[in-house]
Amino acid sequence: MIKKIRRRFIWLATLSLFLVILFSFSSLIGISLFESSHEADQVLSIIVKNNGRLDEVQAKKRLGDQYNKEGMFKYRYFTANINTKKQTLTVIDADHIIGYSINSVSSRKKQISRRLSAGQLKGTIHSNGVRFRYLAKKISANKYYICFIDLSPLMQSALLLVRYALIFTFGGILFFVIIMTLLADKAIQPIKDAYYKQRRFITNAGHELKTPLAVISANAEMEELLGNDDEWSESTKEQVVRMTGLINQLITLTRMSEPGELVLSKVNFSEITKESADSFKSVLAKDNKKYVVSIDPDLYINAEQRSLLELVNILIDNAQKYCDPEGEVMVVLAKSRLNQNAVLTVTNSYKNGAGIDTNRFFERFYREDESHHYDQKQKNGFGIGLSMAQDLVAAFGGKINASWSDGVMNFTVTFKRVH
Repeated sequence: MIKKIRRRFIWLATLSLFLVILFSFSSLIGISLFESSHEADQVLSIIVKNNGRLDEVQAKKRLGDQYNKEGMFKYRYFTANINTKKQTLTVIDADHIIGYSINSVSSRKKQISRRLSAGQLKGTIHSNGVRFRYLAKKISANKYYICFIDLSPLMQSALLLVRYALIFTFGGILFFVIIMTLLADKAIQPIKDAYYKQRRFITNAGHELKTPLAVISANAEMEELLGNDDEWSESTKEQVVRMTGLINQLITLTRMSEPGELVLSKVNFSEITKESADSFKSVLAKDNKKYVVSIDPDLYINAEQRSLLELVNILIDNAQKYCDPEGEVMVVLAKSRLNQNAVLTVTNSYKNGAGIDTNRFFERFYREDESHHYDQKQKNGFGIGLSMAQDLVAAFGGKINASWSDGVMNFTVTFKRVH
């Protein structure tokens, strides 16, 4: 339990840090890209307005702090005329860019012509891995004056930020995980203290309560020997048995809450299931319930023998308690389709199971609404059994689930076979 809390704490802390870093860098990169596009639009606006000339006065006015004389040379652009009807592009000024970039844009002249015809005078073109921002103005019918600017120089800072952001993110998270692994025990120390105190309390209280229960049971038996046998003494004995069962379940639950306390070994699942199933024959026969058992021989799994027997007992006992009057309980242990797993299925008739949330069956101390059951005398559980079953299955590395369909309640346990 503590190991699971520790792993979850490290995982959640790491995930939280990753999301914070991701949001922060994504915002910075997004802002940087937006600023680059906005700067490109400002430069395009100046060039188109001045018929291909990047006016220094207007640039200083429009770009503000982004402007400097040396920085003006970073803008790589060219101007051209486009005839959208003929889908031709004629370069006017190419002194501020290399020919390769012009050829890349020229290969997209049909796409640009369609955009301009549709009224899209501003936009972005991707060609041969290079991004160009463009701005056009209409000269006459089907003819446009257009300026293209290469976004690569403007986005170098953003791309550099992306590169360092990735390095910093993964490097920082790795360093954070190492630090959290070293300090996690101190962070969850209060939880560990409370958890172990709770375990000691349950164990000690359980053993202390057994003494007065033994005295009460002895007194009840003495009353019977003295001839005072009545319904009250019988009720006292029943409640002593129920209380003893609860104490034993709580102690067992506490003992197995740490998987490391169970020593796993290769056990014969078939023999254990048969032993448990046979012990319920008389109980089910007494209640006039049909009992079907089918067990494939020699199925082995990694488990702890006594705890595995307890697991099977819990499932069959639960089935016989909540089975409909004169219904059917079925216990089946078989190989999976691919012969890799051993699958135990315990089912019982339960016609009033529609709408039940079977996921809650494994909650500790959960009890289904008593109006759904027929024989209230059989309902002598405490809502611990299935929770214990789930913990045992998890300790053995298996899976358990519950489902209801067509008047049948079904519990399925799957373990990996060993040979």
